[in-house]
Amino acid sequence: MMKFIITITSLLISIVSFSQNNGKATQGEFNGTRCAGSIGICYVTPPDLNNKSTTMKNYTTYKLSSNSLIIELDTNALNIDDQKKFFGKEYSKITSNETLVFVQDDDFIFDINTMIYLDLDLNYRLIKKGNYPLKIVNDKVQVTITLSPYN
Repeated sequence: MMKFIITITSLLISIVSFSQNNGKATQGEFNGTRCAGSIGICYVTPPDLNNKSTTMKNYTTYKLSSNSLIIELDTNALNIDDQKKFFGKEYSKITSNETLVFVQDDDFIFDINTMIYLDLDLNYRLIKKGNYPLKIVNDKVQVTITLSPYN
């Protein structure tokens, strides 16, 4: 019985770690020109490999389940203004005991093509306004988001 439990546990850990390593490149704007003044996610799309002059930020998206994901950005790729948008201050001034959140000012609805690209449930396309947990792992900013139903 113990051997069975260890085997199942090992299998589950492998599956979770495998899914974390298969991120998909995406592009988006956070408090950018398409936000109309609000903060949070403003625009998300699969990367346009033909357009090398985009002003949108590149990031990686990891699917956690059919309706939840992690959006990850490299802190080294964020300029001072972007750092202030995400953290409320410069990255270098964050202390290890701070609780960080990502603020989404307005509801955001993913377009169908992005949902298909990210392999997420098409019935869950809405990021509700509110605060989402933000953490820093190995100089990467990670925002965990659970999508809500959208009709």
